[in-house]
Amino acid sequence: MSNAKHLPRKVSSCQTKKPADNQKLTLPICKLRKFCISDKSISMYRTLFFSLLVTTITISCTSGQTRMPDNQHETRYYVEVRSFLSSAIRSREDSTAPFILEDSVFTGNRFEFLQACLNDTATFTFGERQQIESWAAHPPLKIWTNDLFPDAHLIPKDTIRSVFSKEQEDGWSYFYSHFGKDFNRLGCPLFLRNYTWCIFYSGNHCGWLCGSGQLALYRKEGSNWVFVKNWGSWVS
Repeated sequence: MSNAKHLPRKVSSCQTKKPADNQKLTLPICKLRKFCISDKSISMYRTLFFSLLVTTITISCTSGQTRMPDNQHETRYYVEVRSFLSSAIRSREDSTAPFILEDSVFTGNRFEFLQACLNDTATFTFGERQQIESWAAHPPLKIWTNDLFPDAHLIPKDTIRSVFSKEQEDGWSYFYSHFGKDFNRLGCPLFLRNYTWCIFYSGNHCGWLCGSGQLALYRKEGSNWVFVKNWGSWVS
């Protein structure tokens, strides 16, 4: 046998003694500190997760309504929309009155105007009619903003719906006294032929038996937009 002295092996502070048969095996404290998370930390991480989730949903919903242009083509579209709407307001009979606008872009197909437009083979090519159909199904705008329509007084769609709900005895009397003499609903403009043609729905509502609307074609002449034709109109 060797005469070398056997030095006692150094015991790590993380080691534990072998448990007895009736004891549960436990991890060393230093190991537990690596794997255990306090209730306070769990609550903090949970709060952070839900904050990020809400932010993501908000951004998605906002971008799905009216997002700012991110390329040259979209920038041109937004510029032309502002120019067209400004021209439309100037051409009103009473251009000095406030232009009250429902903030939701109108997407309905009233009186089958859209179908009449799509059937107009004398005015549009096959490719243009396909473009019109795609635009009607997926309009690039869903909400009006003062960035797009700086001259408009915007009223939320839910507010107008509430004014004319069954809870109001006379919705128009309330509207006249709180907002103005009328309000407008406008569709999403569609430009064709290098922004020289525009298909546009406009509707004005001024009373129970007062209002008008149409889906019409406009042509750009210089800096102005001139009415060309419509595919039906309504009057009450």
